[in-house]
Amino acid sequence: MSDLEKNKPLIAPEDKVPFKSKLAYAAAGPVDVLGIWVLVSIAYQVFNMELKLPPTYVAIILMSLRLWDGVLDPIMGWISDNTRTKWGRRRPYIFVGAIMAGLLYPLIWWFPTDLSHFGIMMWVIGFGILFYTFFTIWGVPYQSLLMEMTPDYNERTRVAEVRSYFQTVAGFVNGWIWWLSMLPIFWIVVDGKEVASPVNGMRYISLIIGGLIIVLGILPAIFLKERYYESDVVQNQKKIAFFEGLGETFSNKPFIILSLLTVFFLMGQAIFDGYGRYVGTYYVLGGDWDMGAKFAGYGTVVYTIFSLMFIPVFRKLSEKIGKKKVLMIAIGLAIISYATTWWTFTPSNPWLMLLNTVFIGAGYAGLWLMLPSMQVDVVDYDEFKTGERREGSFSSIYSWVLKLSFMVGFLVSGPLLELTGFDAELGSVQPEEVYTNMRIGFLVIPLVALTIAFLLLRTFPITAKKAAEIRAELEERRGKV
Repeated sequence: MSDLEKNKPLIAPEDKVPFKSKLAYAAAGPVDVLGIWVLVSIAYQVFNMELKLPPTYVAIILMSLRLWDGVLDPIMGWISDNTRTKWGRRRPYIFVGAIMAGLLYPLIWWFPTDLSHFGIMMWVIGFGILFYTFFTIWGVPYQSLLMEMTPDYNERTRVAEVRSYFQTVAGFVNGWIWWLSMLPIFWIVVDGKEVASPVNGMRYISLIIGGLIIVLGILPAIFLKERYYESDVVQNQKKIAFFEGLGETFSNKPFIILSLLTVFFLMGQAIFDGYGRYVGTYYVLGGDWDMGAKFAGYGTVVYTIFSLMFIPVFRKLSEKIGKKKVLMIAIGLAIISYATTWWTFTPSNPWLMLLNTVFIGAGYAGLWLMLPSMQVDVVDYDEFKTGERREGSFSSIYSWVLKLSFMVGFLVSGPLLELTGFDAELGSVQPEEVYTNMRIGFLVIPLVALTIAFLLLRTFPITAKKAAEIRAELEERRGKV
């Protein structure tokens, strides 16, 4: 290697994204966590544990909203790709979507508590659909912007790194949501006594979340430019037919591999979070809600610390060994966490549960850093094959895949919980065989899901070398952007 090659910067100056642009994009990252995952993470505690809705009803709520996303996300991606305005094809939707989503979010939680179980379910689904309609109008263009910020293989990871810090902090808040919802300020009077009520707590917390969605969500629309939009690549691109574009998206082999491994990885995590919340609260902690909420918070502290520690480690490592190998390490760490739950989730020492969170925090740092960056590489691969830039189509389908993955896990968790014989009315006094069934499902299902994800990742074809070859060919065809 010559001295010139040795001194060549890893990222060319023209490919670097200014830090203020990275910051404006990353600051909106918590909107995705707060808008989507707060409801997911606390749904069973609010609707089943407190309001006594059957677990299957809770699963129907969560899955109904994902099915709506399944219809809306690809349509929004297609609309965004084909939009041409003086403000760009993403930014107008980001601005309007954030404002409307923030205004609608609290309505999900302000249902009359004297409604029947079926009535509550329909209320949440109805207003949830309204909210997620505008959230999708914001979210798909927002995710698409990441794919347009730089053409460089490693700089994409650095942009994702800054966003990961913001999303990890938002995840920290989300981990304490159950505990926050039961603070004394939100207690209600039942039979002359003041009692904790996550339902009441979420009413007021939702107002804060709605405000944050508006304030943070509009930042990319105000401060960012659309790099590819201003180039001939997009300006001369003909409108893409919806079903034709959908077919091209699903014919992209690297994208299908990335989507499937995401489904299995996040499905395993959803079961670990949802189903595992019952194992931890009822089997390990004797049905103590207060301790369950506190341990969820303690786990979030551990998760956040190790995630923040490993984000820069994995970013640097990816520049040496590539994104694919880093993601393999991340999945391996999660497998270790799931494989040890039989011994760490024990009533004799509840604190051992936090060991699992150590591996989850480290593993997820790699997952959320690599997946967005690898997704952008897939878009380059698609342009190489089709000659089109369809960031909206890919971000919309992948966004739905992300949400569907978690929802499949939570959908499975509800019926599985009922199959074990668990009855929320019995509290911690569950038959011994029920706890045994719960622990077996908690161990086996996530472990199998992650093993499949690992095997799928081995077949992912885009390496750093392949990405460089694709970029060189694209720039020879249509010049640099």
